[in-house]
Amino acid sequence: MHRAAILEKPDEDFLSFAKNINEQCRKHSEEWQIDRDRLDSLAVLVAAADVAFQASGNHATRNQITTVTKKTAFGELKRFLSGFINYLSGSTTVPDYALAEMHLRPRRQHSRQPLPPPVETPAINVIRVHDKLIVCAKRIGNGHPTHGVQVKHYFGFRLRWRFEDETHWRTEISTRLRYTLSFDDKDETRRIILTAAWVNPRLQEGLWSAEMSVVVG
Repeated sequence: MHRAAILEKPDEDFLSFAKNINEQCRKHSEEWQIDRDRLDSLAVLVAAADVAFQASGNHATRNQITTVTKKTAFGELKRFLSGFINYLSGSTTVPDYALAEMHLRPRRQHSRQPLPPPVETPAINVIRVHDKLIVCAKRIGNGHPTHGVQVKHYFGFRLRWRFEDETHWRTEISTRLRYTLSFDDKDETRRIILTAAWVNPRLQEGLWSAEMSVVVG
């Protein structure tokens, strides 16, 4: 949980949170080598906030003075606790599991690493529909193309194609498992060469499939 969210808890929840830290640190003060002055200051502030909270919450004693006193006591405790939490997190003698038991953020933030380029080669096949070619990409499972296998961690596939009598490759990106190439009537008898590769979300491509030769018409 973010520091600001912790310190802005409702009064009762925040007080329980602070009491738990105080109790755990006093219980393990020698083991964790907690600074005695810091620990004593925390105990005094927690006790003052607790007394002020009880007085402000009691209909028989609640008034403007108890309300202001509670606000002041909680403010002082929050300011001190903010630095004390930094102290605990920065101390090598306070174990990670202890931070978790005190509901503090872990020291190590497990950031998500960028996905590497795909390591698989797609299997491709082509469906002819009038003056269109629908290029379908599939994962290969157990040596055979599979329709139901999810393309996990892949953004889609990159398609490269060219007419057989040309040297210039055209490139398309599809976020789906198929891409439609449209042609003019004059291209009906022409042959195209195509190949495909999976791409990750950063559009880094994996291994290219073997080139396939298809007649447009």
